[in-house]
Amino acid sequence: MASQRIIIIGGGFGGVACAKTLRKKLSPDQCEIVIFNRENHMVFHPLLAEVAGASINQDAVAVPLRQTLPSVHCRTENVEKIDLPASSVEFESHDGQIRRMAYDHAVIACGRVANIGKVPGMAEHALPLKTVGDAMVLRAHLMQQLEKAEVCEDPERKRWYLSFIIIGGGYSGVEIAGEIQDLVRGSRRFFRNISADDISVKIVQSQAQLLPEISPPLREFARSKLEHAGIDVILNTRVTTATPEGARLGDGRAMNGATVVCTIGTSMAPVLERLDVAKERDRLQTDPDMRLCGFTNAWAIGDCAWTMNAYDNQVCAPTGQFAERQGRQVAENIVRVLHDQNTQPFRFKPLGQLCSIGGHKAVAEILGIRVSGLLAWLLWRTVYLFKLPSWSRRTKVGFDWAWEFIFSRDLSHLKTDHTTSVTRAYYQPGDYIFRQGDLGRGFYIIEKGQVEVLRSEGEEEPAAPVAMLKEGDFFGEMALIESQPRSASVRAHTPVEVVVMGQNVFSQLSRSLTPLRHILIDTIKRRKTEDDHRLAVALGLSIPLDDIGEIVALGLSIRPPRKSEDIDPTPPPKDDLES
Repeated sequence: MASQRIIIIGGGFGGVACAKTLRKKLSPDQCEIVIFNRENHMVFHPLLAEVAGASINQDAVAVPLRQTLPSVHCRTENVEKIDLPASSVEFESHDGQIRRMAYDHAVIACGRVANIGKVPGMAEHALPLKTVGDAMVLRAHLMQQLEKAEVCEDPERKRWYLSFIIIGGGYSGVEIAGEIQDLVRGSRRFFRNISADDISVKIVQSQAQLLPEISPPLREFARSKLEHAGIDVILNTRVTTATPEGARLGDGRAMNGATVVCTIGTSMAPVLERLDVAKERDRLQTDPDMRLCGFTNAWAIGDCAWTMNAYDNQVCAPTGQFAERQGRQVAENIVRVLHDQNTQPFRFKPLGQLCSIGGHKAVAEILGIRVSGLLAWLLWRTVYLFKLPSWSRRTKVGFDWAWEFIFSRDLSHLKTDHTTSVTRAYYQPGDYIFRQGDLGRGFYIIEKGQVEVLRSEGEEEPAAPVAMLKEGDFFGEMALIESQPRSASVRAHTPVEVVVMGQNVFSQLSRSLTPLRHILIDTIKRRKTEDDHRLAVALGLSIPLDDIGEIVALGLSIRPPRKSEDIDPTPPPKDDLES
């Protein structure tokens, strides 16, 4: 048999199982195996919630592909195109150039990508849970809310900091809700000013039951245990928008909370959307042996594939146990093809389902036997511990779990500087983007909608509208540049989408980008306030002023100091200032 090249696109459960099985069946002389995965590790998704809840460390769920697959060529380049007729793939190489690699067989196992942008405001204000990075960001965010609540003097605001909204009642939603509940309530003894009544965890599920993948008795058990632990379960309800203040429901209710976690919303990977092949519900249709319909050397497995299970003639569920078995069997089918043998249809009897619900409780259905409570939780941990692909990871996770039994969860987290970021935000009519007296944190550019500017002349005086800004306008620059409290409030008048620029990014752009400086000059001329003049001087701009002495004083107080011998005590002519 001549040497073959087999390309695997995706390094999840299916892709890794396929690569391992191929290498066992075929020697390096017989077959070159190349696996493309954007990250150099496989993510063990069932334990991501435990990373976010500080039960285990993040490196325990990131399995390095090079160490797991030592005789496989691992590449982190992004595959941009799969040319099925030409039996080749195009990928972005290390230098940004598009390169092509031919294959004898290709296995598509790239799963699905997170897509939470279908609900307005979700992408801007909700936290996803798809990658190790998502879990780390969520973990840091949870710690920050605890720290903010500890020093907050406003009871209502404190409860807002400690209100957590989970969107989606599937495996991920239930598991992360249980982890957040355990983390926050279990850590309360280390905070003097946080009471149990301040904490609120809610799950919003669009269907009539939680965990639709498992049997009705276990669903009911999970719901009752979650509610007994203090988690509110809201069923038959959809979230229509997410805002900085929380979420709005389909029935019109506003649910306030500083943390919105979105566990729903996935879509087909862009590289697969461009494929001209048969598809079913955003998944690639395959023959019974997992070959793409109409092709003899292209295969699809895992979450991205629509494959019938010959065991029960049902579509394979997008779960890890199916992906892993498909990876093994597709490798065996490829070996059969190479040896001119008949392929076999995919057949697998599901072993069951496991789901942790927090509080050392879980629900499980193994080989038709239903188990719940502590026994199910011990079973859940045992199964997933041995599901980890290496003994090094099993040892790490086992040690972390044993540590948690003896000691409390780690409450430390690394802060990041958000002033360098460029983000987006969505607001509903009536939502405040910021209030008068808040510290300046960002510079805002309106992409869609209108906002109104309100100012109050005193603490007892109601805020009155002073301006209306529309698409293309910007605001927030004065307080940001001078690091002073906001001089006015800004509120959404219609549904609004804005780009938010951190202080460092704004300062760099305003200094180096001439068109932005010109736009700021024009805006400052229109606004004609003393604060606008200070902004102009801070940015190194020059605009006409009636009071020449004022701009000279401002320039000397804000610009970097010069040597004393360079300072001319005589004010320059007005024409020079305006040049």
